[in-house]
Amino acid sequence: MNRIPPRLRRAPATLAVALSLCAAGATGCGSSGPEMGRVYGTVTLNGKPVTKGTVSFVTTSPEGRNATGTISEDGSYTLQTENPGDGALLGDYKVGLVSREDVLLDYIPKKPIPPKRLIPEKYENPNTSGLTAKVESGSNTKDFALTD
Repeated sequence: MNRIPPRLRRAPATLAVALSLCAAGATGCGSSGPEMGRVYGTVTLNGKPVTKGTVSFVTTSPEGRNATGTISEDGSYTLQTENPGDGALLGDYKVGLVSREDVLLDYIPKKPIPPKRLIPEKYENPNTSGLTAKVESGSNTKDFALTD
């Protein structure tokens, strides 16, 4: 005798369809969000690698997002927006670079001593650096050859 109401007989099939849809949504059919390009390169000053610091790509688009990268000892960097190495959103950027040497003191001075700049100050501000970059789909190599 089959005393299970019709609405409950359909429950396992409905549950299977719901789980399939959830699984499809979780794995997705591709990347979500705006397209990004991978960005890497080198930073040099007067032909020699800049051995530490930060590269900042500042978006020129109101919908864009900034991206940053840490300069390694060999002068190389890789940009990230959210996750290491994810790159930057496609578009145009102003670029700023900061590279400073930490000042180590054995005492506490009365007046703070600012860190020594390893590159000219003008490069620190994306609006005065004169450096720009366009990030396109795929891989982008953006080298910055700075001069004094």
